[in-house]
Amino acid sequence: MAHAIATSEAVEQRVASNARGRRLVDKIATVGLWSAAIFVVVLLALFVAYLFALGWSAISWHFLTGLPSELTAGGGVGPQIYNSFYILFLTLLMTVPIALAAGIYVQEYAPTGRFRDAVQFSAESLATVPSIVMGLFGLLLFVQHFHMGFSAIAGAFTLTLLNLPALMRVSQEALAGVPNTYREASMGLGATKWQTILRSVLPSAIGPMITGIVLISGRIFGETAALIYTAGTSVAHGNAAFSLDPFRPAETLAVHLWYAHTEALIPDVTKIGNGSALVLLVMVLIFNISARIVGRWLSIRLTGKGT
Repeated sequence: MAHAIATSEAVEQRVASNARGRRLVDKIATVGLWSAAIFVVVLLALFVAYLFALGWSAISWHFLTGLPSELTAGGGVGPQIYNSFYILFLTLLMTVPIALAAGIYVQEYAPTGRFRDAVQFSAESLATVPSIVMGLFGLLLFVQHFHMGFSAIAGAFTLTLLNLPALMRVSQEALAGVPNTYREASMGLGATKWQTILRSVLPSAIGPMITGIVLISGRIFGETAALIYTAGTSVAHGNAAFSLDPFRPAETLAVHLWYAHTEALIPDVTKIGNGSALVLLVMVLIFNISARIVGRWLSIRLTGKGT
C-alpha cells in the first residue's frame, strides 16, 4: 500500500513538472513571437521616420506637381507620380482579369494531370524570373519588335508578364482555401458550376485576393529595372507629360529616384532623391491602407464577415 502511494505521488510530481515545463515553453514562445511582431512594427516606424527626416524639407506643392529639371535646381516630380499610378492602372487592368481567370481554371476546372502540373510549374518558374531579365525581354519584344518605343504601354505589358504568374498562384491558393462545403451547398441548391464560383466561391476568397493584389501593386510601384528598359528614363514635355497617351515615355517615381542618384546632373540631386523616396513610401502606404479598407468592405458586403 505504501509503495502504491509513493508511486502515485511520483507520477503526480512528474505530471506537475511536465505541466510547468510546458507552461514555461509556452511563455517563452509567446514572448518570442510578440517580440518579433513588435520588432517589425518598430522597424517600419523607424524607417518611415528616417525618410521623413531626410525628405520632408524637399516636399512642397511645386515639388509634387512640377516638371522635373535636367540641369537646374528646384525641379519637381509631378509627371513621375502621375506615371506611377498610370502604369499601375494599365498593369492591373491587364493582370487581374487574366490572373483571376487562370486561377479559376486551374483550381476549379482543370482536371488533375500533366497539363495542370505543367501550368503550375510554368507559373512558379516565371514568378522567379529576375525583373531585369524580364525588362530585357520587354525591350526586345515590345520596344523593338512591336515598335512601341520607350512608353507606358511597353512598361505595363512587361510588368504584366512579370507579375501575372505570382497573382495567378495567389488567386489559385485563395480559391483552394474556400471549404468544399460551400461548393456542395450551392450546387445542392441547383446552382451551376459557374454560378457557384461567381456567387459563393469568389466572395469567400476576396480577402486573400485583395491581399495578393496589394502585394503585386507594391511591387509595381517600386519596380525599376524592368521599367528602365521599357518605359524609359524621361518624360514628355509640357502638358503631354500628364496625358493619357500610352505610347509616350513614362518615367516612374522609382525610376526617377534611381536616375537622380546615378545619372542626374542637377545640383540639388540629394534633396530631390530624398524627397522622391519619401513620396514613394507615402504613396505605397496610402495605397496599401486604402486597398485593405476596400478589401474589408467588400468582404463584409459579400460574405457578411470581415477578413
